[in-house]
Amino acid sequence: MSKMSDINVSKTVAIFFIGILIGASIITILLPILTTNNVSNITQTQTIITGESAFNEYDRPTPMPHRYWAETDEFYVFTSGGQQGGIIVYTVPSMKILSEIPMFNIDQKWGWTTQDVDVKEMLTNPKTGEVITFGDTHHPSLSKTNGEYDGRWLFINDKLYPRIGKIDLTLFRTTQILWIPNIEGGLHGHHTSPNGDLDVANFELEQYNSEIIDYITANTEVTTDKVDGPYVGGFAGVDISSDGTMSNAWQVWGPWHHDLLRIGSGVSNGWIVNTAYNTERAVDTVGMFAREYDYVFFWNIASIEEAINQNKYMTTTEAPDVPVISWEDVEVYMVKIPLNPHGVDISPTGKYILNSGKATTRVTAIDFDKVLTAISEKRFTGEEFGVSILDENYVYAADMDLGLGPTHIDFDNKGFAYIAFFVDSDIKKIALGEPYTDLNNMEPWTIADVIPVHYSVGHLVIAGGDTAKPYGKYLISMNKLTKDTFLPHGPLIAENHELFNIEENPAILIDQMPMLPEPHYSQMLPVDLIKDKIKNAYDLPEVIEESRVEYDYENEEVTVYMTAVRSFFDPNVFNVPEGWKVNVHLTNIELSVDLTHGFAIEGHDVSIGIDPGDVKHVEFVVDEPGVYWYYCIWFCSELHMEMRGRMIVIPDGEWNSSLESVSD
Repeated sequence: MSKMSDINVSKTVAIFFIGILIGASIITILLPILTTNNVSNITQTQTIITGESAFNEYDRPTPMPHRYWAETDEFYVFTSGGQQGGIIVYTVPSMKILSEIPMFNIDQKWGWTTQDVDVKEMLTNPKTGEVITFGDTHHPSLSKTNGEYDGRWLFINDKLYPRIGKIDLTLFRTTQILWIPNIEGGLHGHHTSPNGDLDVANFELEQYNSEIIDYITANTEVTTDKVDGPYVGGFAGVDISSDGTMSNAWQVWGPWHHDLLRIGSGVSNGWIVNTAYNTERAVDTVGMFAREYDYVFFWNIASIEEAINQNKYMTTTEAPDVPVISWEDVEVYMVKIPLNPHGVDISPTGKYILNSGKATTRVTAIDFDKVLTAISEKRFTGEEFGVSILDENYVYAADMDLGLGPTHIDFDNKGFAYIAFFVDSDIKKIALGEPYTDLNNMEPWTIADVIPVHYSVGHLVIAGGDTAKPYGKYLISMNKLTKDTFLPHGPLIAENHELFNIEENPAILIDQMPMLPEPHYSQMLPVDLIKDKIKNAYDLPEVIEESRVEYDYENEEVTVYMTAVRSFFDPNVFNVPEGWKVNVHLTNIELSVDLTHGFAIEGHDVSIGIDPGDVKHVEFVVDEPGVYWYYCIWFCSELHMEMRGRMIVIPDGEWNSSLESVSD
């Protein structure tokens, strides 16, 4: 063999062994991904960033395994839609939007429209009879048992109109809207009690109910003027039954307009805590800054119930069954806090009430144990409108000067509070005092971390942060301004929700997502708490109405009992005289997962969605003769286009009973 042949053989052998080494390296990297049948085994995947290898447990695997997101997401996030009028649902840590839940709005894409009789009834103002099809959701509040989330319902206020909505978390659908009487405007801060039997909501703005004004001015020193002000305000109590049904319980009215609200637990159980940023009782912005301080209030719930038992209340013509109680007839105290507060939040044991003065740099922590002592020992520094003012020098646990624009506060499971700063565009992690020092191992009320955000955080949320046992781990900064984070998309910029891992110190930014305008507050619920309770279909009624068409000549109404199933409506044709009212009772009789149908009829502004097993009732009037097709609005099968039927409107004067419908 020649020397050249020897060289070629050596090269071949070298290349062979190099190939084996490269192949082994590739297999070592890819084998865990390519061979796994359980996505939970994927903990790290490799990405290439500017030519360098990097590992991050939140990266997506390639190729993407089926059910990756279903197996790896840990929390549902329910964020208020603001002027969108409903709730937006996404998941953590994927930051993927799952759903919208329409509530105070109409939402064509979800089939949530007022042609649905149940939706129309919920959206109808009982005072005026007007159907209100828009709202402004702000503060979601999950139901609790023993101070912890129980995964049953979510309640949320409308800031524009006086109503609270309830979402059934087995269906992710709005199932009740309760209107609050006696007020014209909406609701702001609201919260559910530790055992889920009470919801309390502040009136958003001062009110001028003439009957209540007459009662207050006749019996107290408060004065009002319809033109020049000032006015009065208050809050409403809502009973929540064991099946989640809401009902108006009582109202407390007084001199001030209240902002945010929490119902205490643990040490503060049995008390309502709320703030007022306008203790000046002014009617303009400048006037609301006249003082150097405002108040946080403590209301004893038992005293409200006692006032009712002692008949110390009035009622109104509008709501004769709802007691209206004067603040003078309940047990209430207040403490001076920094100017124009916004956030008021209670630590997991109920001991500390943290308040942020958004027009200052100060955040105060009030010790509720000392509040109770101050009440019993009458440590008062004065009074206003008959309400005793507690000595702030005694009840304060801390008075912290932390930064510009403090807004909202939340808590983790390690003894820390997280405070959002709108102007500073950051979140400051603060060590709580006793009994949390064994958890955080820090000097109380000192800064443990400063988390920069982009930009101008309003609310923030930690999983379980308003409960007796926060889950911790994740924090979401709900940034009101986004500026340069995402691609340009016009003058109205999407907001930025940023996800942080707060088990690390400093906290690690995991992900960012654009969020449609305009969320205000969110709550985060563990997937494991509700995933096995969530229904794939409604429970079909025990008796499914037989498909038929009935004619009521006396009332000039036709009632259609219709079923929907892939790919048929039954009946798929019906006749109706011109000018009659049409009632359609539609049942989706199939229970297959993700087989929603819909019913849209041309020319009559009717378009509804109907989930598996659900029954919907639609009403409309037919004014013009003609042939009108109805069809399914959800792509439900290969024969989706064929799923349709006809409504034939017979001209006035041409109708006779022989035209009564018989299904094809």
